[in-house]
Amino acid sequence: MFGSWHKPSTSSTATAEPGAEQRPAQPKSGTRWPWSLLTGLIILALAALIPLSGDAATLHTWTLILMFAALAQSWNFLGGFTGYASFGNVFFFGVGAYSTGLLILAGRPFWLGVLAGAVAAGLLAFLLGLPVLRLRGHYFAIATLGIAEATRELVAIRNLGGSGGEVELPLPALSDTAFYFLFWLLALACFLLTAYLARSKPGYALIAIRESEETAEAMGIPTYWYKIGAFVLSAVPTALAGGLYAYWSTGFDPPTVFDVGISVEMVLLTVLGGAGTLLGPLVSAILFELLSFQFQISGSTFHNSLLGLTIAIVTIFIPQGLVGLVQEFFRPLAPGMSRRQLLVEGVRRVRRVIAANGV
Repeated sequence: MFGSWHKPSTSSTATAEPGAEQRPAQPKSGTRWPWSLLTGLIILALAALIPLSGDAATLHTWTLILMFAALAQSWNFLGGFTGYASFGNVFFFGVGAYSTGLLILAGRPFWLGVLAGAVAAGLLAFLLGLPVLRLRGHYFAIATLGIAEATRELVAIRNLGGSGGEVELPLPALSDTAFYFLFWLLALACFLLTAYLARSKPGYALIAIRESEETAEAMGIPTYWYKIGAFVLSAVPTALAGGLYAYWSTGFDPPTVFDVGISVEMVLLTVLGGAGTLLGPLVSAILFELLSFQFQISGSTFHNSLLGLTIAIVTIFIPQGLVGLVQEFFRPLAPGMSRRQLLVEGVRRVRRVIAANGV
């Protein structure tokens, strides 16, 4: 799916001009990658021990956490690495759910429905990406949102699977623990795929598109096909998560599996942790979902307010995400700069933002 590109020759700039200012060597961001990979694997290894608790509520909560971690990592392929913010990725979640549900109702095995949903989502992402990925910015975001909303209404009107699109499935043959480890494997696969992209030629091409699409094209990168590849790559794991969720929940309807709130949460978790980072979506999924579930357990209806408040805080104060914030704080300091001075400068930046926006 991904095209090929060649790095332009740099022979003309190999020799520095006499008297040119020499910049001090900066720490390579590549050194963060092994630590991020190791930290993520440790987190997932610890998460694999959750079923040993024997608590059904904890197992259910962490199953959803792993599902949202996989969804956030999937959105990160397109929104984080490529810089194309899709608000309609829930469309692929719904495609996976309905493909699995309808095939189960037809007497087919569950695994066949999940795989069929992933293939259908990948094909639809390719076909839809041909026209949609010619759009940019808000136009692309609105187009993807419109596709998801139109599909939700169409499924309900056509009574796909049942009245109003409601699907009721038989009790699954798998245990809750089995479903947990299926979502765990999906989250692990998405994490490892992100790790590959972070240090691979296709990943560098996607990052180049995010930083400057025109420059990437000038360098010979087939940006259009790379964007379509990222769209497909984002769709397939999302559909797998939708298929697993459909069989696990034993029942769903269009407002559930095509809920735009799921897309918003994908975006939030990626941006909160750090768009385009390896560790960000995983960490933010755990932190945000645990906090959200605590509000739900207490009977509070603060979830939507928490969602909106978090989006506002992240957008204004930590646009680089939690991972970027930590990396910024622990990066090597300039000569004569202390940690206290760095913190004071950060507070000053926040005050300037508050004053400029009248907060």
